[in-house]
Amino acid sequence: MDVENHQLAHKQQGGGGGEKWEGYVDWKGRPARRGRHGGFISASFVLVVEVMENMAFLANASNLVLYVSKYMHFTPSKSSNTVTNFMGTAFLLALLGGFLSDAFFTTYQVYLTSALIEFLGLIVLTVQAYKPSLQPPQCNPKDPTTPCREPNTSEAAMLYIGLYLVAAGVGGIKGSLPTHGAEQFDESTSQGRIKRSTFFNYFVFCLSAGGLIATTFVVWVEDNKGWKWGFFISTLSILLSIPVFLGGSPFYRNKIPSGSPLTTISKVQQSYHVNLVCIQNV
Repeated sequence: MDVENHQLAHKQQGGGGGEKWEGYVDWKGRPARRGRHGGFISASFVLVVEVMENMAFLANASNLVLYVSKYMHFTPSKSSNTVTNFMGTAFLLALLGGFLSDAFFTTYQVYLTSALIEFLGLIVLTVQAYKPSLQPPQCNPKDPTTPCREPNTSEAAMLYIGLYLVAAGVGGIKGSLPTHGAEQFDESTSQGRIKRSTFFNYFVFCLSAGGLIATTFVVWVEDNKGWKWGFFISTLSILLSIPVFLGGSPFYRNKIPSGSPLTTISKVQQSYHVNLVCIQNV
């Protein structure tokens, strides 16, 4: 009998795979196990991805005014508005990405979807920068009095589609990737909280490292070798970040979505109004 009880307890704790993490699953939707999922091994994949992702984003965002003014022939004010709208959309959608990864999907799912969206947007921008036929004709340096033609409807549409696909992808990544890394640590223990704090220190370092590479090397490539190569480097970077992220799949623990807080709020309000009506009818 004691042997049977021991075997039953062993199975409940995961059959040698460690005790279950309550509220967490692995990438296949199975219960996550202590000792097998989470920790710095899984978080290290997130850190590498952050370098690559932030490099891909800032390489274009930091120098984009030059591209839309010099090659797309936007006016200075329109160039500035285009870039600020692009940046604002990206960071605004980060709020949506965080909400979705908390309420309806896992951070794992939101990151992969967002990375693919950003990758598609960068492909659009790379193709447009590579093919002169998809851009306005170059200005005539021999006749500076002739105004440069702004992009026509199809050229502008291609530019905006590429930019806002990138913005949507960046927003989803910014809203899910840091949280995904933080999920790898047990916040219920002091040791887990210390490790999570250490992770965020490394995360900020990796974010800065990606920004440094973007604003030095990639910007130099854009200015000296052409924007098609700058966009290509960003596209390659975000493409390679996807298999790097997937490489950590066997080690990740993913928090089960808790549902929309708006649903809870509406239920509380509904209950309040029902009780109020009942009290008034008494």
